[in-house]
Amino acid sequence: MALANLTNSIEPLKMTSSLGSTSVMGTRRQKFKLEPLKVLEPSNKKLNLPESQRIMFIIERLIKKIEIVDYISVIISNENKIRELIRVNFNEEERSSNVEEKIIAMFQNHKRLIDTFNRGQFKAEDTVSSQTKDSLEHLIKNSCKDIIRVMNNKPSFFESIKLEFGKTSKNPQLVEFKNLMNELRELMNERLLTTPNEQKEKLDYLKELLLREKANNELINKLRDELDVAMADKEKEIQVRNDQIRRLDNDLKNVEKFSTDLIKRTKMDAEQQESSEVKASDGRKSKLQNELNLLKQQFQNLVREHREQEQILRKEKWKHETNVEGLLSRYDDDMTKKQNEIDEIETLYEEEKKQLQELEEKFKPLEEEYLKILEERRIQERIRRMEEESLNKKIKAAVVIQSYWRGFKLRKGLFKKKGKAKKGKKGKK
Repeated sequence: MALANLTNSIEPLKMTSSLGSTSVMGTRRQKFKLEPLKVLEPSNKKLNLPESQRIMFIIERLIKKIEIVDYISVIISNENKIRELIRVNFNEEERSSNVEEKIIAMFQNHKRLIDTFNRGQFKAEDTVSSQTKDSLEHLIKNSCKDIIRVMNNKPSFFESIKLEFGKTSKNPQLVEFKNLMNELRELMNERLLTTPNEQKEKLDYLKELLLREKANNELINKLRDELDVAMADKEKEIQVRNDQIRRLDNDLKNVEKFSTDLIKRTKMDAEQQESSEVKASDGRKSKLQNELNLLKQQFQNLVREHREQEQILRKEKWKHETNVEGLLSRYDDDMTKKQNEIDEIETLYEEEKKQLQELEEKFKPLEEEYLKILEERRIQERIRRMEEESLNKKIKAAVVIQSYWRGFKLRKGLFKKKGKAKKGKKGKK
């Protein structure tokens, strides 16, 4: 019902805004003749009047409340995540006053009321059921107000919830209501930015556009009549072309009949030619067989020649292998000399390694002493930080005690003044 009323209230604003957005100021027509969309923009870019700013603030605040209500169903079903977000967004002083437990209890109470309302079976004719339903609706409304109040008091908490869960709009009525409010915000912003003079000139421009549209419609009707005449002429021409196509179709059938006879004659000629080619191929086959026999004889001759060359190559191979063996023996001698040099180098390496171990044993006590000094410095730094934290806590505690003590002294002084005032009145009587 509320959505329907809001829709009906927005419709007049839509009509007024459309009238304003299709007009233009007389002094700006020539300037933006080639860019008509810029003409439709208001001259003011910001809301200067306090009343306009208050209206937009109220609409923005209502949209914020709708967003909070949209996230309530996700909040009450993800208690662990909400606890983590509370710890992140509330400082230590706020958490010390059991803010986390209070907020979680508020969410749990809202979830319990919603579950009770969903499980309930309310009958319209039953007075008790109607009263129970009204009572539950009242409690749910108050619970929603409390949740909205917490979110408004801690905007960072609500922003963290939005980042954590993203878009959660699943209720079509709530989505429609939110879209209507966003549309109302845009319409109100445009309406508040438009001055009365701009509104009047825009309406005049709209009338001019309507007259142009009327003239264009008359021209369109005239062109449509001409198009109908042209279409009729085109249909006659198409009929003539169809007659020509039918005649050509008959001619094509005659051509197909003639082509069938031609194909039969061509097939007979092809069969005769095939028989003559078969005879010619037999002659070519015998000729190719003779050539094949000749090639086989040539192949055998080449094999004999290649075997003789193979014997020559084997002798050359034995000669090269003998040379390689001599080279390998010289290589072994060289490698023996190199191995002896490597053994001498390894001996020197072992001696230097022993010297290195001795040096490492000398430096071990120094390293242990260095680590001990670092550990002592770390312990001293930790003690210094603990002392600073303790001092900060004491300072905060002293500030809190002083504030409570000042409040107590102030209340005590006010109580004494009230007591004196009452005594003075009694004395006068």
